[in-house]
Amino acid sequence: MIKLIMKIIGLIWLCAFLLFGCSDTIPEFSGEKAFDYLEAQCDFGPRNPGSEGHMQCKDYFIDFLNSHGAKVSTQEFPVEIREETFQCTNIIASYYPEKPRRIFIGAHWDTRPWADRDADITNHNTPILGANDAASGIAVLMELATILQTYEPPVYGIDLLFFDAEDAGSYGANETWCLGSEYFAENYTGKEPEYVVVIDMIGDADLDILIESFSQHSAPELVKKVWDIAKKNDIRTFSLKMTGYIYDDHYAFLEAGYEAIDIIDMEYPYWHTIEDTPDKCSAESLQDVGTVLTHFIYE
Repeated sequence: MIKLIMKIIGLIWLCAFLLFGCSDTIPEFSGEKAFDYLEAQCDFGPRNPGSEGHMQCKDYFIDFLNSHGAKVSTQEFPVEIREETFQCTNIIASYYPEKPRRIFIGAHWDTRPWADRDADITNHNTPILGANDAASGIAVLMELATILQTYEPPVYGIDLLFFDAEDAGSYGANETWCLGSEYFAENYTGKEPEYVVVIDMIGDADLDILIESFSQHSAPELVKKVWDIAKKNDIRTFSLKMTGYIYDDHYAFLEAGYEAIDIIDMEYPYWHTIEDTPDKCSAESLQDVGTVLTHFIYE
């Protein structure tokens, strides 16, 4: 009888292993939900510093992150844009802040104040809606927040960084761009990250993410780690081709000595035009990038 009971117990354990032990432990990222967050940002209109949409969207992010389990903090800093001063805000959403090992995942949330690459010169002083150039990266961060609220990563705590004041620069003058990430990197006093991943312009319906050259030069192992995840999951929007050196929000972290990369698709014909609208973006593109980042966090 004892042997029979032991066999039954063994069979129960075997069944439990087969049912649960081999299940996929990586949470599923929803590109559809991320696209909803992209559209929600665009519903505020342009989000350039000083605009009504900028103020309303900031409050929306803070309320959203507080309601999704994050420890939320902000950095306020002034920025001068064309001889006018604006108050800007970085938003930091920390998940599992007790974990000593950290990953930063960041994107900028402001939009360009002028559509100065638009084919119609009369639009050059019109603020852009910024569906891809701003809202796409933040949409992925917001969906990651919903995942992180429920699923604790096995190793790392995660800080989601919403950078302001990225997109009001002058072409050819790097020091006028990425002011929010620069301010963050210079003033951050918390636990240092092992990795920093910045995402920007990743919602393009015709997505093709090349390897950015600053990233490859300064953090080749992190590039390989992320691109290997894409390959393993048969995500073909991550290309092994190289692009040029792009001055983006990852640069301040490289300057500060951190291992940082930029996931970006610069081949976007609607960049800094009034045509950067949600219909140029896709849930599938957000799904690809979000899936790679989710595996990066949880593997």
